Amino acid sequence: MKEFLIFNIVYKWKYLLAILKSKFIKNSSNTIEKLIYVAREADKDWIFGTKVRRLSQHSSLNASPYFHAKLRNLPEADGYFFIYPHYFCRAIRHNPQILTKKNIVMFTHEHYTTSYSKTHIAWCLNLADKVICLNSKVKQDLIDIGIKPYKLEVIHIASDPNFFYYHDRKGGDVGFCSNFGIRKNPELTFQIIKNMPEKHFHIFGKNWENFEKFNELQSLKNFTYHNNKDYSEFPDLYAKIDTFISPSILEGGPVPILESMLSNCVPVATKTGFCPDIIEHGKNGFLFDSNDNYETVIDLIKKADNIKINIRETVLDYSWENCSKKIDNLFKNA
Repeated sequence: MKEFLIFNIVYKWKYLLAILKSKFIKNSSNTIEKLIYVAREADKDWIFGTKVRRLSQHSSLNASPYFHAKLRNLPEADGYFFIYPHYFCRAIRHNPQILTKKNIVMFTHEHYTTSYSKTHIAWCLNLADKVICLNSKVKQDLIDIGIKPYKLEVIHIASDPNFFYYHDRKGGDVGFCSNFGIRKNPELTFQIIKNMPEKHFHIFGKNWENFEKFNELQSLKNFTYHNNKDYSEFPDLYAKIDTFISPSILEGGPVPILESMLSNCVPVATKTGFCPDIIEHGKNGFLFDSNDNYETVIDLIKKADNIKINIRETVLDYSWENCSKKIDNLFKNA
């Protein structure tokens, strides 16, 4: 009730004003001749920046990425793709003309705040033509908060098979790829590394210095921290490992799962995001519950050494090109 009142008193009138303004703006065409993929200026060197560049690059609809600072004065286009729901919400208020165009919003995972509550996000997303969910659980979650089911499409996000290359596994090192954060399950990560001294572990990411046990982690002889590496180095980093661990409590993807699998690493991942959709337990990887202890995960790491198939071949369909074609079709048919 509180979030409902906050939205209606503080925010809703701004959207109603934008909707009213949009009624006086003529939409010249229903055809899609130009698309804009929208992200923040701060996203350029992060995964969101990569997504909008790769997806727009492979689009057949004259698409281009646009990186904004404050989401005002969006370029004129026939359709807009928003990489994050908060961006769409803000864009509506400052660019009422987009409501006369086609809008598709990607929803990776829930991140509700006082400013962007469930009520707020649900109301805005119902103004979009389509909402892309990265996995089937996200779709059900959005239905539960009031998004109209016909607006929801499940499309697993992609990676680049030409960028990430195959390497032979020899039952060697183990890796993680994430920035430090509570939802990344850092305590489980630490316990796995500490209690499996016979394996060498790598973390690709940043901000792990903020982990309260970082000094102890850093002192372990079987651990290497690759701090804030450029994305261009990631293929070579994945080539250092044979097993990839994703212990997250909450995910939309995670994209590093696909990257590692394209590199022929065996994934051992929590049943979050699209992991249950692309990992067949015991065949091309292993799944575990986010509340499982480190002993369970260590046992799966040992089993991963016995997987003999080419993991890369099981995920080749999840390319940026294929993903972009699916989004193009949504724009054409929305």
